[in-house]
Amino acid sequence: MRIFYLCPDFTAPSGGIKRLYTHVEILRANSYEAYILHFNRPFKPAWFESDVPIVYSSDSPSMTPRDTVVIPEGFPNIMKQLTAMHIRKVVIALNPLYIFRNLPMGESWIQYGIHWVMTNTRTMGDFITWSMGIEHVHLIGTSLDHSLFYYEPREKRHQVAYLKRKDTASEMVEKILKSRERSLRDLDFIPIENLKIEDYARVLRESEIYLNTCIAEGFPRSTMEAMASGCFCAGYHGIGGLDYFVDDGERQNFILAEAADFVDLSKKLVRLLEMIQARDPLLDRIRHNALATAAQFTPELEKESIIDFWRTYFLLL
Repeated sequence: MRIFYLCPDFTAPSGGIKRLYTHVEILRANSYEAYILHFNRPFKPAWFESDVPIVYSSDSPSMTPRDTVVIPEGFPNIMKQLTAMHIRKVVIALNPLYIFRNLPMGESWIQYGIHWVMTNTRTMGDFITWSMGIEHVHLIGTSLDHSLFYYEPREKRHQVAYLKRKDTASEMVEKILKSRERSLRDLDFIPIENLKIEDYARVLRESEIYLNTCIAEGFPRSTMEAMASGCFCAGYHGIGGLDYFVDDGERQNFILAEAADFVDLSKKLVRLLEMIQARDPLLDRIRHNALATAAQFTPELEKESIIDFWRTYFLLL
């Protein structure tokens, strides 16, 4: 009984791609026969290291009805193809935006014989259960690399970082702030794009503020990595952040703006910069809470949840 994780041939750094590889690493370390399944030989991501075995669909690998293919949420065409081949299927759903984007009108995963789904937040799980009526929707833990993403006060610079691939508003916010406030015209906004993971982590460790303007994601990984790096994080909840972001009170860890409202975000960012300038003691609590939020995402959490899923899956087949 082999497990194949279908992985897009996607060259840009992506938390979702890294998670697929991490799942296979964990499974192989725990005596499961698992593989990454890419589309075209000899593709392999270049921005992180992994020695897991890769199978390529371009080689027409032999699969049997005893094998299981894990399919990312954005590939309903693959779900259909494997249904015709009588191969077992599990969906891994990491982004709510991709669930229905490529799905034909009026269709549902359950029509493709999908009865098992892994996802990364309760908000995502509730959405999948509500919209598709799938019985086995399991929450899978995730981990942060705390050897890369950590808080070192001496590294901090007065700059704002954002992940360009998911960004919807940071350039607009920068223009607004620098038009309104002459004193902010030297404030650096750092777009993070196509960096190796070590360089990406360094930018977060050096940045005082991180902007999250993604409007739809499952687990807000880049924001959690920024929290772990001691950044003050501001922006949109992006749906998945609803599970983790707290905007007020004793547990505040995030400065929340109205979803897709770059005007509100600009005002919230100006206020945050004023608080930093005034050394407002409230910021110590926000940073402490953010660091504590990020600290819960450990390799042990991820490993235990993945092994528990597959143990349950094979037990109930």
